[in-house]
Amino acid sequence: MNTEYINFGRNLLMMVTLSFLPSLLILRFFYKRDLNPEPRKVLLKTFGLGFILAIPVLAITYPLAPLVWKIKNPMLAAMYWSLFCAAIPEEFFKFLVLTRYCTKNPAFDEPMDGIIYGVTASLGFATLESMMFISRIGWTAAIPRALTAVPAHACFGAVMGYYVSKEHFHPKKKGLSIGFGLLAAIFLHSLYDYPLIINQIWKLNPEVPIQLAVKLGFFVLFAMVFVFMIIWVYRLIKRTS
Repeated sequence: MNTEYINFGRNLLMMVTLSFLPSLLILRFFYKRDLNPEPRKVLLKTFGLGFILAIPVLAITYPLAPLVWKIKNPMLAAMYWSLFCAAIPEEFFKFLVLTRYCTKNPAFDEPMDGIIYGVTASLGFATLESMMFISRIGWTAAIPRALTAVPAHACFGAVMGYYVSKEHFHPKKKGLSIGFGLLAAIFLHSLYDYPLIINQIWKLNPEVPIQLAVKLGFFVLFAMVFVFMIIWVYRLIKRTS
């Protein structure tokens, strides 16, 4: 019995470490780019709010998820899942954290803050998502999550945060920047998820013949979106630094 408890504790510690470490390293990278670092207490609360976003997100996606199996076309099914079961609910609640908590805080006092807080909220969510994947799939999920999904979530948050910040400090055309930020994050998120989801649908339907060229095309799309996001975020950081 003691051995079982020890193994359980060891596995739990490993899961938490593998889930939190990539997010903390990425957060540290963005934190170092900020010339006027944000209060750690505010960052911690933002991270925590992002972490518990899974509750309302799951409440929305749980009844929507089964509908994907009623869509016979794999392309449309993947589009439905990437938009309505992933991108829209996840980015909307991150958006609420940014606009209802972060921008109301006195620490939100310069353009770079939108990127920092957007990344922090997104990494909070990505951390819990990593814990869920690792607990369900196993340790093999940790490396691809650390190298792709977690940085991708940081990029979604950075893009959204930049435009929320732009609206906050330069509200010349009220609503346009902040709306663009939300839509851009949703678009990038769905475009990033789409190749991954359609690949999973193909795996679950092996009777559907898929040409190798098509699979390679979706892999190239995934890589292009990932690189594009990193370049875009890098330029936004340079613009606000």
